[in-house]
Amino acid sequence: MKYFDLFPNILVPSYNSDRTSSNDFVTATNIFKRGKIREDFFESTVAFTQYYIEGDDRPDNVAKELYDDQNLDWVVLISNNVISVRDEWPMSQYDLQRYLSNTYTPEQLSAPKFYRTKEIRDLFGKLLLQKDQVVDSDFVFNYYDGEFLQTKSGSNVLTSVSHYEHEIEKNDAKRSIYTLRKEYLNVIIEDMDEIMTYTNSSQFVNSRVKKGDNLRILSPR
Repeated sequence: MKYFDLFPNILVPSYNSDRTSSNDFVTATNIFKRGKIREDFFESTVAFTQYYIEGDDRPDNVAKELYDDQNLDWVVLISNNVISVRDEWPMSQYDLQRYLSNTYTPEQLSAPKFYRTKEIRDLFGKLLLQKDQVVDSDFVFNYYDGEFLQTKSGSNVLTSVSHYEHEIEKNDAKRSIYTLRKEYLNVIIEDMDEIMTYTNSSQFVNSRVKKGDNLRILSPR
């Protein structure tokens, strides 16, 4: 079932030049509706499972693999509260390379963006400095080894991270998502159908259609 198949319709005043009556309406999908997964599902430890997005997989590819239905890509997205696929889903290799080319020069890509600390322990294995803390390039670590004061700086204590490495890491960080277990699909679809059903109001036509007005629906405000 496609995402917008679940959406109800709304009747809005026609803007056609040949409009002859104030009762002329056109039918449009009410895209202002938005469904979500019930909160108690997110509190459950069994409703979701971790999933790692491989390569250039898109939401529809993941839905096909998990639910045998690529049209259920919207389930994958709302399970992770993804609003913008462009910004919140990992870019394909082609899109990533195009983004890097448009954003950085080759020199900028290879230049350090920030520095991370290396792990340092004493002779007894006690942790003195935790790894992967972001610090400045002039960071200096002083510690007492039990006998002398020791100082570490530069490559002895730091790892540089280039702009290229940072962008790769940032893109890959989006690959770990949660996916709804297949046995809960019917519950989600039923919930969505209920959310998308209209109730009685002054604009009510039926459970799948209501009337709107141009000021309320089409105004940029």
